[in-house]
Amino acid sequence: MALYLVNPAVEMTLELFVSQRLEEALTIQYERIKDRKVRDTFVKRLEKQVETLLKDSIDWDLREPTEAQLKYAILVAKQLGIALPSEARKYRFHTAMFLETYAAQASVDVAVDLSSADSAATAAQRLVVDKLRRRNPDPDSY
Repeated sequence: MALYLVNPAVEMTLELFVSQRLEEALTIQYERIKDRKVRDTFVKRLEKQVETLLKDSIDWDLREPTEAQLKYAILVAKQLGIALPSEARKYRFHTAMFLETYAAQASVDVAVDLSSADSAATAAQRLVVDKLRRRNPDPDSY
């Protein structure tokens, strides 16, 4: 049995094949969802699952930036007095490119206690500071 994922906005249709066992279960489920209330509940549950599945299935560069990436990019943008591009807020690749381009220019002496790792963002900042210090051991450049 095939299921179809259709996006009319971009004229895209994906044919997804499922096992015989799942096909049988879906046939029973279809009988149950004839009731509007049951159908609405099923559709909401399915929407959440499909969204999660699609997010996990797209290429890495199209995924949302990690929380640590985004927080650090916002910090770098503030320090340099520049705007964080909208693409960098949406896509992991653009966030990584922004950080690669501007992180070294930003002041690394932020109010970050390098001895603690209270959050993923702090840990990420600590890693970047360490990397920058290895690249340029001159403390006057920070």
